[in-house]
Amino acid sequence: MPLSPLQALTDLAARLAGAVDLDAAMPDVLESARAALGARRCAVWLTGPDGTLAPRWGDAPPDAPSAHAVPLRAGGEVLGTFVVDAAPAAGDGVLSPGVVADVLAPSLAYFRGVREVEEQRRFVARVVDSLPVGLYVIDRDYRVQLWNRKRETDTTGVAREDALGRSIFDVLPRQNAEVLRREFDEAFATGRLQQFQIESRSTGELRTYRLTKIPMAVDGGGPSHVITLGEDITEWKAALERTAQAEKLAAIGQLAAGVMHEINNPLATIAACAETMTLGIAELPPSRPAPPGFGEYLRIIDHEVHRCRGITEGLLNFSRAKPLQRVSVGLNSIVEQTLFLLKHHARFKRYPVRLELAEGAGPQVTADPDQLTQVLMALLLNAADAIGEPAADHEEARGIMLRTGVDGADAFVDVADQGHGIAREELTKIFEPFYTTKPPGAGTGLGLSICYGIVRDHGGRIEVDSALGVGTTFRVLLPAAS
Repeated sequence: MPLSPLQALTDLAARLAGAVDLDAAMPDVLESARAALGARRCAVWLTGPDGTLAPRWGDAPPDAPSAHAVPLRAGGEVLGTFVVDAAPAAGDGVLSPGVVADVLAPSLAYFRGVREVEEQRRFVARVVDSLPVGLYVIDRDYRVQLWNRKRETDTTGVAREDALGRSIFDVLPRQNAEVLRREFDEAFATGRLQQFQIESRSTGELRTYRLTKIPMAVDGGGPSHVITLGEDITEWKAALERTAQAEKLAAIGQLAAGVMHEINNPLATIAACAETMTLGIAELPPSRPAPPGFGEYLRIIDHEVHRCRGITEGLLNFSRAKPLQRVSVGLNSIVEQTLFLLKHHARFKRYPVRLELAEGAGPQVTADPDQLTQVLMALLLNAADAIGEPAADHEEARGIMLRTGVDGADAFVDVADQGHGIAREELTKIFEPFYTTKPPGAGTGLGLSICYGIVRDHGGRIEVDSALGVGTTFRVLLPAAS
């Protein structure tokens, strides 16, 4: 038995109320609408962003001669048009298309809002997953409510489905649960953003991470969730330290230049006086010899004056711009020339040297060969000092390695030793003038600062990697010749 118009309208409203997927439900809804109106066919056309109508459900065209189009209005907005084709005239027992449109419009508005919310949710999820930082959110029960893609691919490697809903202490078992809980509790209690840095070797190398904990209130009250951001800032921190180091060294160099010029004048006077006194002693008659030790004291004065001059000259070389005799040269030839000069050096010749050189002449650079040789010689002698006295049972194990190659747009030469290493807190200071890790009297602390200045003048840089008890690698990087 066919449904009455009122029953058909009730059936239409019920179908709309129970719909979860409007696209799946609309064919049955339009069939109920057609039955309620006694029409041949029905359709819904929706208004697009540009204001034009486009068919969405059904096949009744609004411009057909027998069609009747009714605006679908909800909340003062026209959502589209309800089209009825070949409907009988409204009268007793016959519903009008306007009544059906009034039933359809609120549901269309609701589902459009649901769709917009879902699209916005997916968009936000894509944004969160695209962030280059690890992000997760916990609630007051310390359970994970959000876990972005970066957290899945970072050092923890925990999949999203394995993290959501679980206690953060179970998801991150390697972190100290007591410390982690204290950090979250402080964020919940104070509502203040927290930011700090940590270091980790979970990847096999030492990395620096910046962690930020952001309290979040969902309902407008106190914090109900805490957002945690984790960012790997190892490269950024190293670049910042290099910039600070360069600025500090430039300031020290400028200061040293002025001071050293002033010191050279009294040094010249002292040297002249010592020389005059030495000549005077030589002319004394045997009957009136100089006091005992007087000549030795003058030789010490002369030696120390020359040592001071060496220090001042090194500082001036570090600070002032010098004309460079630049030619195209292969790094392998620089290595070979340096080793030739050092082969009879008392400190250096005690250690085995292993070479891992690029083929042929090696990577080409445009540089002053003499200055690059000076840099390499200083680094090799430092490497020998770092190893210390060779022991008979370890001579083969403890040596020096030289390597040349290309790293991106840069050519490089590595000087690696198997010495005692450099403490992490000292790495940022080793290029400062007068800073040395050697015992008193074993060095002036100017060698590395002069190397730094030479490499900087060539448009390059020096990188250091060191571990206590393992050794140190200095990498000199220079722009590769095109």
